[in-house]
Amino acid sequence: MTNEKAIKEIQLVLEQFNEAYTKQDNSKIDDFMKKFFTTSDESLIIGTAYKEWMHGSKGAKEIFLSDWKSPGIWSYDYKDAKITVKDTVAWISMTGKLTMELPSAAVYQGMLAQIKNILDDQDKNPDDMMWEIISSATFYLNHSKKGDKYIFPFRFTAVLVSESNSWFFHQMHFSFPYVMTSPPVRLFE
Repeated sequence: MTNEKAIKEIQLVLEQFNEAYTKQDNSKIDDFMKKFFTTSDESLIIGTAYKEWMHGSKGAKEIFLSDWKSPGIWSYDYKDAKITVKDTVAWISMTGKLTMELPSAAVYQGMLAQIKNILDDQDKNPDDMMWEIISSATFYLNHSKKGDKYIFPFRFTAVLVSESNSWFFHQMHFSFPYVMTSPPVRLFE
């Protein structure tokens, strides 16, 4: 298989993956898994949470359903994906955005819960606790008056493998381009 042919096939997979992912149809999860994800127990998805490392098909299904049940829509900039192919393995990288409606009252409640968790953490020193509290309060004050629509950019990298003349995701890594739990990056349309 030539690289050009493989790249075109992968571009189609990415387009179809984006379409299925944005629909968030929980009733189609088994079809989604068969179409896009390898059955290898060695597969891995690294999510945006610190310890969100999901292994195998069961873990992949769990993370996909979690994304689909959340109030936000994950969409991928698949047309701008960087694709590298060597034999039966492909590496891709692209960006995307998580779009959600968050009423300021919900953001406020989330920030209060986050501050409570910070205060309950006995392992943190007082200076670190105060900086995290200030950060949470600043996020709320900065964003609560800017409207309820939030658009958070994310990065996505993956490894695909060719099995039985089809391309399947074997590894995925989602990341937000910042380190705080409450994203300081917010796009406006």
